[in-house]
Amino acid sequence: MLSQPQYHARSLALAGRTAETSPDAVAAIDRFAAERGFPLPASVREWYSLAAGHETLRRFSNEDRVYAAHELGRLERYWPDGKPDQEREWDPVAERQLLPFMIENQGVCYWAVMLDGSDDPPVMISFDDLYPTDEWTMLAASFSDLVYTRIWDHQAMSGERTLRAPVPSFDPATWAGLGTQLEQRPADSDGQRYRFAASADDQRVLLEKDAWGPTGQCYLWAAGDDLLVDLVTTVRASSGLATELSMYWGKETLDRIGHRLGA
Repeated sequence: MLSQPQYHARSLALAGRTAETSPDAVAAIDRFAAERGFPLPASVREWYSLAAGHETLRRFSNEDRVYAAHELGRLERYWPDGKPDQEREWDPVAERQLLPFMIENQGVCYWAVMLDGSDDPPVMISFDDLYPTDEWTMLAASFSDLVYTRIWDHQAMSGERTLRAPVPSFDPATWAGLGTQLEQRPADSDGQRYRFAASADDQRVLLEKDAWGPTGQCYLWAAGDDLLVDLVTTVRASSGLATELSMYWGKETLDRIGHRLGA
C-alpha cells in the first residue's frame, strides 16, 4: 500500500523510491509502542514503515550497518573496562532517551535519534563504543534531514560526474558567496559538512572538513557535462574555490570537463 509521506517525500524522490509501506515493518513499529508505552517519533515511524526505508539508508551509505524496524529499541551490549567476560546489557531508550539506528561499517561511530518528544527529532552521533557513558553530539537538526543528506551526499560524492577541489581554509566565510548563487541545503550541526544546490538538485556542492587541521574538500557534482561546467564556473566566481580540480572517481570526467573549462 502506498502512503502519503509527510516528512520524507524529498528523500524518496531523490533516491527514486516509492512510498509503499511494509506490513512487517508496521507490525514491528506497533510492537515498539506497545512494549515501550509510547510510539516512535512520527518522522522515524514514517520512514521505517516504508518497504524501502531500511534498504535505502543502507544503500546510500558506506556499507554501514542500519537497524531494521524490528531492531529499533533493542538492548545494547557493552563490556566494562573492555573485559570480554563482563558483558552487560543496557537500554539506551530508557537510560539516555536515545534510539540507535545505524553503526558505521567498522564501528567507528554510531547514530541515534534523540527521543525529545518532537515529531521529527534531532540525530546524535557518538564516536565511542555505544556505552552508557558515551558522549553524544548533535549531527542533524532532524531525522528527516539526516535521511535526506545521506542520500544527497552519497550521490554527490559517488556520482559519475564528481570532481573534487581542496579547501585551504575550512571557514563558512570562504564560501559565503555560494548562497547568492545556489540554494542552501541542510548543514551538519557539528559544522563538518555544508551543502549547496541548484533548485532541482541537479547541481550540488558538498564542503567537508578534513579530519585534522583547518583544511577541507569541496565536491562538485552535476547531472550532465554542461551543468558541471556551469557549476565549476559558478563556484569559482562566487567563492574562489574549485580552481584546482582533481579526479575523484574517473579521470575521464576530469579531462572532459577540464577541456571544456579551458576552451
